[in-house]
Amino acid sequence: ERDESGPMNLIGGVDVSYRDEEMFAAAASITVDDLECVEVAAIRRRVDFPYIPTYLAYREFPATRDVVSRLSKRPDVLMIDGHGRLHPALFGVACYAGVALDMPTIGIAKNPLAGRSGSAGPSDCDTKSLWIGDTIRGFAWVPAGRSRPIYVSVGHRISLESALALARSTTRSGYPEALRIADRVSRQTNRNEKREKGATR
Repeated sequence: ERDESGPMNLIGGVDVSYRDEEMFAAAASITVDDLECVEVAAIRRRVDFPYIPTYLAYREFPATRDVVSRLSKRPDVLMIDGHGRLHPALFGVACYAGVALDMPTIGIAKNPLAGRSGSAGPSDCDTKSLWIGDTIRGFAWVPAGRSRPIYVSVGHRISLESALALARSTTRSGYPEALRIADRVSRQTNRNEKREKGATR
């Protein structure tokens, strides 16, 4: 949970969508300076682990690993659509992916799993600290263009303060840009596959 001395110029995001027993994972990389997308990758694979609350890592990591490996340049930091340390086991999918891939990761989730709200977080009143026990494990942040908070926490090899700052600086509206693009590509890949299957029947 400490910052490293390496660059944080290329930010990746990974999102996974589902249809029946298949998953569609997408990864997108953006540059910090202008938030422009420089690369996307997408894969389809069969789901081989059931949905069990708080065990998302076992279900989604194989697809996350495979789609990140499709990127020609490894991101400096990877944002995961899921929790990191803000998790009942203090080790969500963002932690699992960061350790397994040996890279800095940030958990960005749309729904809370754990933590009690505390005082206002850094900078302004759109952020609340979230505590597990006697430690701040994440932040609930309401970005511009969104009515509900998103939940930011450490995945691996980054501080909580830097995780929040990077989420803020790479969000145009509503959601961090790398994750927004990955979500769109994942859903589009899913829809395209569905149409192609329908056309062949």
